[in-house]
Amino acid sequence: MDLRYTIGILVLLLFFLFGSCSKDDSGNGQTFNEDDVLRAVENQFRFTPNQNFEAIYLARRVNSSLDWYLSFTTNGTLEVFLTTDTNDDFSFRGNYTYLNDQITIEILDGPFNGLVENSTIIMPQFGLVAAFATEQMIAVCIGHGLTTQQPPRVNANYGCPLINVQSETSEDNAIELVHSAVPFSFPVAGSVFRQQDRIVNRSENPIITRGYGIYRQSGNDFYATFRIAEDFADFARGQLPFPVGTVNAPFNDINVLSGRMENNGTELFIDQLQTEAGPCQLR
Repeated sequence: MDLRYTIGILVLLLFFLFGSCSKDDSGNGQTFNEDDVLRAVENQFRFTPNQNFEAIYLARRVNSSLDWYLSFTTNGTLEVFLTTDTNDDFSFRGNYTYLNDQITIEILDGPFNGLVENSTIIMPQFGLVAAFATEQMIAVCIGHGLTTQQPPRVNANYGCPLINVQSETSEDNAIELVHSAVPFSFPVAGSVFRQQDRIVNRSENPIITRGYGIYRQSGNDFYATFRIAEDFADFARGQLPFPVGTVNAPFNDINVLSGRMENNGTELFIDQLQTEAGPCQLR
């Protein structure tokens, strides 16, 4: 699987998919309410507006199918990575400010030299700018520099124990921290990837679901969300630059995770994945 060219589909193209996807709270043992976890996260990580930040966003623009990756730094600089429809990668520089509750972006070179745009709406979540929009663009956070405790390595992949979710259904999960599924394949700090394989009646062809999100860590406490796109569509209803249809988070069971890191980051316990089965192990 080439993660680099599927991340745009799995994260941002949620905005362009019509249909419905019901949440199933009956699957993984103990039920953890997503909104309760989100409230705990917001209490743990307070959002402070009008400050420079370090984060990367996947964006789409009006009348374009190209993936834009916007990398913001705390010194006010911006780098834009663009993947064309022929999978060619380009980068160009810019600056930004975040003042008076508005983000202003200025592109300094490349094919969009001189472009200036202002945010029209900003959604805070997980203690950072989780998503924003301008009159021409929607941008969703896929990574950030606020996690002070780093995993043991880049592309830290954890294999989780096989669990039973229904009488004839088992589930295999994998979690990856700090993936590199972006143009030029650089590590995306604060990013998380989950793959869920559901095996029904011992079938050799599991139902596979994948999703990208962001995570935060405080001490050993771990939190992750895969539903920023869905939350932003609700938050910004009627204020986005183009129609987005019905937006759904990727997983049927739960899209906001909580847990803890143990044993110097080599073990990851996820509350929603039956912790009594044991931790997800770094592999």
